[in-house]
Formats: sequence, structure tokens, C-alpha cells
Amino acid sequence: MTTIRFTPEETAAWYASVPKVALSASALLRDEQGRIALVRNTYRDGWSLPGGVVDDNEAPAMAAVREVHEEIGHAVAGPATLLVVQWAGRGLGPVQFLNFTFDVGRVADPARLVPQEEEIAEIAFFAPHALPEGLRPFMRHRMDAIIGGDFQGVAYIEENETF
Repeated sequence: MTTIRFTPEETAAWYASVPKVALSASALLRDEQGRIALVRNTYRDGWSLPGGVVDDNEAPAMAAVREVHEEIGHAVAGPATLLVVQWAGRGLGPVQFLNFTFDVGRVADPARLVPQEEEIAEIAFFAPHALPEGLRPFMRHRMDAIIGGDFQGVAYIEENETF
């Protein structure tokens, strides 16, 4: 059996030709009453789950744990459990988007959460069926999948618009 080997240049050319995907991770954090933590960013309108871009070679679950700690000061105690995978096409940008949303457990004392000044304008908790106006459409779809809970395992969503 002959093994085909590619030169470093051929390998680089192949990687340059494949579609590009930006990864992001979000964290679903609840308080003891089951309300969901949402953040309002300083750099865009509306509410969203804490989260952000997955760093190079970082696992999405670890990114969700890191982001919830960086953005609102919560140290996740247990494992992050995958809830939703959400894809969005390229749109006007150079990359497709793929978001992983994880359940990161509960916070005992929401008053102890501290918003990261540069990125987070506000932290608030909302009952699942009383989410605030102003959720961007992709976030509304994600929250509907989480709150609906009529799926077994992980929900998968495809978006018509980009994140």
C-alpha cells in the first residue's frame, strides 16, 4: 500500500482553501430560583448569555467556563454540559459562525457577580418565560431551544442570518 505524502506547501494550500469557521461559546448560568443570567454588552445592543470567542486550540466547554468567569466573576464548580450547537452562515463576513452553549450550573449569590467593566454594562437574571425584549434573533432562537426543552440531548439550530 502506497502512502501519499503532501509537501508543507500543499498542506498549507489545502488549509487555505477550506471554509473558515469562527467558534464561540456561551454559558447558561441560573440562580437558585431557576432564573437565567443575561448580560448587556458595552459594545452592542441587547441582552445575551455570557460568552465569547473560543481561543486558539481551546475546547469550547473550557471557553464557556473561562468567559463566565471573566465577564461576570463566577467560578464554575462543576462540569459544563452542552445544550445547544448553533450555526450561522457567512453573510457579509469572511467566516461562518458556530456557537456552543453550555449549562454551567447555578450561582448561590447573584449579588456577588461583578461585571467586567470593558465588556459588560449590566448583569440581570430573568425567569425563563419572561426574557427581556431586545434579544437578538439568533439569541432568541437559542433561548427558545433551551427553554422549550422538548429535545433529548443537544439542540442543533441553523440560522439564516449571521451572529
